[in-house]
Amino acid sequence: MASIARRPDGTYRPRYRDADGEEHARHFKRKADAQRWLDDPTAAVVTGTYVDPKAGRITLSAFYAVWAARQVWAPAPSWR
Repeated sequence: MASIARRPDGTYRPRYRDADGEEHARHFKRKADAQRWLDDPTAAVVTGTYVDPKAGRITLSAFYAVWAARQVWAPAPSWR
C-alpha cells in the first residue's frame, strides 16, 4: 500500500510499506516527483520483482553464513 501526503511546509511525502512491514518514505517539492519515486517500488511489488533497497548492505560473512547453511556439502574424500 502506498500514499502521498502533503506536508504543512508544502512538500510531498510519498511512502509505502515493504513485505516486512517496514515503511519507506522521502520528501519532494513537486507531487509529480513524489509519484515518480513511488511508481517504481509499487510496480515491482505488483509484478513480484521487488528487492529491498537495504538488501545490498549485508556483509560478506553474514551472506556466507546464510548461503553455507543452505548448501548440501559432499563428504570429504578419504585418502586412505
